[in-house]
Amino acid sequence: MSQQIRQPVRQEWRGFLDVVTRDREGQPVTIEITSSETGGQVEADRMPLNYIQYDDKDEVVIVSVREPGAEEPVLEHIVENPWKILFEPPTPEAVRTIDVEGADGVHTIVTLHGGEASAEGG
Repeated sequence: MSQQIRQPVRQEWRGFLDVVTRDREGQPVTIEITSSETGGQVEADRMPLNYIQYDDKDEVVIVSVREPGAEEPVLEHIVENPWKILFEPPTPEAVRTIDVEGADGVHTIVTLHGGEASAEGG
């Protein structure tokens, strides 16, 4: 029952997240920050995705969201020096959860709402 699915490696993060942005821009996302010290904290709850990107020059992952109907971002969450990103499932067209772990051990969990659920009419 073990499923062998390859996670994108660091060199593929940028392209993977570019596809997620292209396919999911404007769809609602939730951004939650979790750490062993502070527990969980929701930074954005079902806000439209502006973009999610990996900048390999500055070594940051940026998740940008905006208010419904607005063009400008209201929040840009930055993870400096990400050392691991888990995508569930690990295909950009179907991804529902992105877990970015920073060098400090803090997790940024981005949940993408909608996607195939809206296509089912549910």
